[in-house]
Amino acid sequence: MLTADELDALLDAAPSARYRALWSIQRWTAARIGEFLALTWRDLNGAVTFRRANTKTKTTRQIPTAARLEAELQAYRVAWSAEHGHQPAKGEVLFPAKGSTHTPMTRQAADKALRTTCDALGLEGVSTHSFRRSFATGALKRGIDLPTIQRVTGHKNLGSLGHYLEVDEAEVMAAILGA
Repeated sequence: MLTADELDALLDAAPSARYRALWSIQRWTAARIGEFLALTWRDLNGAVTFRRANTKTKTTRQIPTAARLEAELQAYRVAWSAEHGHQPAKGEVLFPAKGSTHTPMTRQAADKALRTTCDALGLEGVSTHSFRRSFATGALKRGIDLPTIQRVTGHKNLGSLGHYLEVDEAEVMAAILGA
């Protein structure tokens, strides 16, 4: 799990606007790698829409766009346009493979950039899935109820969500003492 400070450091160290936007979407939507790599510009409309064809649970999920994520996406739109020489069309992917605007980057490319950046920052054990765990655990620690966390992460049931939640010994003791 990554702390808010570690997530901020990761965004600040992103090798390009593309990866900063990619990691921002992961941070504030708890998306799975296949979900965010499949996003097109059509999927951004005041919310990030993960279409059922691209979700593990085969259900469409919309996550409202928080102010910080909206700012990151606006900055990325400018960078994307400069890189590709035109404003993005609705059907073009947010995170295209090199030399394309319709084919998404590979999971391996996304993972390699993340691991390289984490190595430079001294962050160990981080993967593209760490954003989901960090979101779920962070939301729980902020007092957000499990059904709300489940709605954002897209878990089919609370049992599967439970595997993402990290609880330390101090929290266990606080629960025991508060009983």
